[in-house]
Amino acid sequence: MSKQFNRQRRHNNNNRSRSVAVQQITRFTILDSSGPLGKLRGTALQLAEKYQMGAKDAQTQGDDVLFQTCQQYADHYLRLQNIAIENEQAKTKSMEQSEVSEENKEVDTEEKEEQEESQQTPVIVGKKTLVHHKKTEEDDLSIPVTDLR
Repeated sequence: MSKQFNRQRRHNNNNRSRSVAVQQITRFTILDSSGPLGKLRGTALQLAEKYQMGAKDAQTQGDDVLFQTCQQYADHYLRLQNIAIENEQAKTKSMEQSEVSEENKEVDTEEKEEQEESQQTPVIVGKKTLVHHKKTEEDDLSIPVTDLR
């Protein structure tokens, strides 16, 4: 019974480690690579350059299999670099859009306040102050007048 429990526990740990692997990658994210050149560490661009150098060395030595493998690894890390750049551009674009939307909200509130002020124009008649409202589509032909004593 304990062996079965241990198997389940190992299985659950494996699932957790797979779900943690998904992360946002940036141009400066340090990655570990265990490829045909051994264990390498660096950013996606650095790893791509290392694998391209390894591919050149393999080609000069006449090892076509190692050449193709290194080329595939280099392509993979170049794709990761492009994804990182796209993520950063999308993030800056969304930040700019949120700043613009905040500015638009401020402008909209200022415009609404100006419209409200322009709709209510006080008129002084004798000792009484009256407020005239501008006509809107919902109003009928008469203009309402209110007393502000």
